[in-house]
Amino acid sequence: MKKLVLAAALVAGLSAPVLAGGMDNAIGNTVRVSAGSESFDAWFYDDGRYADSRGISGSWSYEGQLCIHVATEEGTQSNCGPWNEGLAPGDSWSTDGWSSDGAAITVQIIAAN
Repeated sequence: MKKLVLAAALVAGLSAPVLAGGMDNAIGNTVRVSAGSESFDAWFYDDGRYADSRGISGSWSYEGQLCIHVATEEGTQSNCGPWNEGLAPGDSWSTDGWSSDGAAITVQIIAAN
């Protein structure tokens, strides 16, 4: 579950976003994030909003790496990591760039219907 919390931060935020750019593949599609047997779906909007299937929402920004910003009781928390700009709908990609313990997550782009 800890890995999914980190991955969720991969996908949320409350700062002024840098829109689209390398995130064109995510906007308008579903991004499925999986760690082991757990997963969630995330949605990135072209106005910088972020939401996921676990009820987490915030904003995102992208300047060479994806940052997700979420408001918490302790203030805004941001988590940044790599994003695969070349990922197309139907493709998936694994990375350990979002984990402090080296655990990998899988990111899949699912085309919107």
